[in-house]
Amino acid sequence: MSILLIQAAEDLVLAGKERNIVRVPANNLYSCLMQKTQRFSSLFRHYSKHHGLPRDSLEFMFTDQLDPDGSPESVFLQKNDIILVRHRAPTSSIARPLVNDDEYFSRMKELLSSGENSDVVIEAGPERASFPAHRSILSARCEFFRAMLRPGAMKESTAGVVRITNHSAEMVSKMLEFIYTNRVSDLHKLGYEQLIELLTLAEQYLLVSLRCACEAAAQELLNLVNIGKFLVAAENHNANYLKEACLQFFVEYRHEILQDDAFREEVENCPTIAFQLLKVLAQNMPLMQVAPIAVCSTISTESSKRRRLCMPSDEEEISRDWT
Repeated sequence: MSILLIQAAEDLVLAGKERNIVRVPANNLYSCLMQKTQRFSSLFRHYSKHHGLPRDSLEFMFTDQLDPDGSPESVFLQKNDIILVRHRAPTSSIARPLVNDDEYFSRMKELLSSGENSDVVIEAGPERASFPAHRSILSARCEFFRAMLRPGAMKESTAGVVRITNHSAEMVSKMLEFIYTNRVSDLHKLGYEQLIELLTLAEQYLLVSLRCACEAAAQELLNLVNIGKFLVAAENHNANYLKEACLQFFVEYRHEILQDDAFREEVENCPTIAFQLLKVLAQNMPLMQVAPIAVCSTISTESSKRRRLCMPSDEEEISRDWT
């Protein structure tokens, strides 16, 4: 038999319904009579029985590094070993705070909708629908508005009214939503004509991020009916990502698209597109389709040369007649 010392690293308390009793004060040692070469796992049974604790409420941790296969069953207690006992640290019941910007964008959208403390009005569409706005936000988010609303720059700055009559009130509202919240909540629900109008607004008011969002949404809507309109819009408004998507779509479905009169009309109204369509077709056309044309051209050229060599010239005909 050997005596093993157990040290309480903190007050070990027995909690009851009526009162709590300190069973072992902090840093006190008490002895434990154990058999020689007793396994560490046996201490669990002793400690749980001695203090009336459930066996599964105890955990072990070694201060010395164990072998990879080490466990409480493989470690033997020695005479001079000291066992430190402490309470298990309670797990925190407070959830980790989440960094979320949804509330910020929600408040910004409410500010736009309410018009609270607004100092400028956007009039949109033929019906001149009014949208109260804030100069500081418009100027911070949009270079176009910053230049327009600079003190003394333009009449809009003095009058406090900005008129956008060549676009629908609905799409101007979407543009303002993006300026305030950096997103358009129902962008994925817009039709292709609405997306083209919003893309036009984004380019006109120098909102590059909005233009990129419209390009990505437009790519998802590409089909045989609207490719012509999307291609023209991409060409006119520097939407290179959308234009590349349209050209690849054209290569894949060129036979069906070229049968569409509406597509041909769109190309006729934007001649620069025609050259790009020819270029992308040439880049994607298999070489085996081009080779026979080149051979036929060569044969035709050689035949014409032979025919020209066999044909008498006018001078030869004249000299023959004179002789």
